[in-house]
Amino acid sequence: MKRSFKNEFMNIYSAIRHLPDDEIFNTPEPVLRPHLEKLNRLGAMDIDDNEAQDLLCSPDFKPVIKKISHMKRTYGLRMEIKSAHSIVSSPDPWKAIKDFAFFPNYVELAHMEYKGGNLKSENRVVFLGSGPLPLSLICLCSQYGVKGIGIERIPEYAKLSTRLIKTLELTEHIRIIQGNHFLLPLDPKCHLVMIGADAHPKNEIFTHLAGSLPEGTRVSYRIYEKGLRRLMDDRSVFDLPHKFREYMRIRPKPPVNNTSVFLVKE
Repeated sequence: MKRSFKNEFMNIYSAIRHLPDDEIFNTPEPVLRPHLEKLNRLGAMDIDDNEAQDLLCSPDFKPVIKKISHMKRTYGLRMEIKSAHSIVSSPDPWKAIKDFAFFPNYVELAHMEYKGGNLKSENRVVFLGSGPLPLSLICLCSQYGVKGIGIERIPEYAKLSTRLIKTLELTEHIRIIQGNHFLLPLDPKCHLVMIGADAHPKNEIFTHLAGSLPEGTRVSYRIYEKGLRRLMDDRSVFDLPHKFREYMRIRPKPPVNNTSVFLVKE
């Protein structure tokens, strides 16, 4: 079994290894979609975690994981940008956002964050690495009345998401700031700092937060930790500073694949 799925990963790697970012952004979807569908099928396989761990620790497999993870992130970003523009220009933006392919995932992720962060209506959260389509903040706001601040490093994505929030008439509830983790902590007080999957470098981010956040601040982040999905995120392994204590871990239920991990600064 291991040989079979390793070969499938290698075949995908061989097909995409020379693709630069601009080609991933611009290559017609039918060219990339079969590889992504195959990755989704692999991710859904019932595989012993130890088998995935063996590959994760294999030095000759690290370039494969790195390239596939990068392709998956870049294609995901392409989808978010395209969808954000469509929502902004739509005559019915709320319908358009609910038509986004992964909207149900974000609805469930928002529930996980609300539960794990012990949030209440009118609480404020910060999302670091909110991207062009800040669905986590939108779902937390629309479902639970939580207020949010998104911090996005890339100016064009920050501008696009600001337009999106305005289109959805959520500017009184969600604010987007262009910047990075060095903006934290923010005033006023935030009840939960959420670290986006694509926010990086994780070690530097958590080191800064360990030194700057007030004691008692809750922090969350998301990882793939089950089966072959662990091989699709090369940024999920990092060292947490000792000042953070994990107090909860909410494992995914369909359609979600991410585990949400919750920490408190001590």
